[in-house]
This record gives sequence, C-alpha cells and structure tokens, in this order.
Amino acid sequence: MKRALLILGHGSQAREADAIFEKIVEMVKEITSFEMVGMGSLQISKPSFEDGISELIEKGAEQIIIVPMFIFKGNHVKFDIPEKLEEIKDKYPHIEFRMANHIGADERIATIIEERAREVIGA
Repeated sequence: MKRALLILGHGSQAREADAIFEKIVEMVKEITSFEMVGMGSLQISKPSFEDGISELIEKGAEQIIIVPMFIFKGNHVKFDIPEKLEEIKDKYPHIEFRMANHIGADERIATIIEERAREVIGA
C-alpha cells in the first residue's frame, strides 16, 4: 500500500508564511519514511486541502495520513478539518484517510522557545 503524508496548514495572505510552510514541508520530506509528502492549506493559500489530497492520489497514494499543523485545538481542528475531510472521503471512497493529532502542546516547542530567548541575550 502506498502511504502518503499530508501536512495541513492554516493558510495565509502573507507570502512569507507560505514560504515558511513550504520550508517545513521540505524538512519533513528529508527525514520521513513516508513514500510521499504533500501539503495543503485550509484557507487562502495554495494548494488547498483538497488539491493537496488530489496531488497525492494522482501520484498513487492509497492511504493518506493528515497531520494538522495547528498548535491549538480550536474550531478548525475540532470542526472545520473533520467536516472537510468527510467531503474528501466521499469524493475518494477507495482511499484510506487517517487524521493524526494536531501539533498541540509538545515539549519540543518549549525547547525552541527557550533557544529563541537565549539567542536574544547571547547565552
């Protein structure tokens, strides 16, 4: 079974935000064991959630794991993403979709915050 990873971002009008998202996706590609890695955005940015899924399916994905790159479990994670995923599942009934947990409160984020603070004071 060809397994793919789709990283789902929020989307933004800011080009810098899109560039950072693309860079994160490229970093994941470098370390992952998934056969394919794609990206999609819930709002504004391209590719959209559905377009990102379509691209992976066109490349032969049979199972797609979706990781929402969201820190908070707000309305997007609780409602919008699951609702959109149900629409996508209806369109692609032959594909297995699994949704991973959002990023959330992960101790690795605390480490990054500490490192950024230390950079400012030169420690």
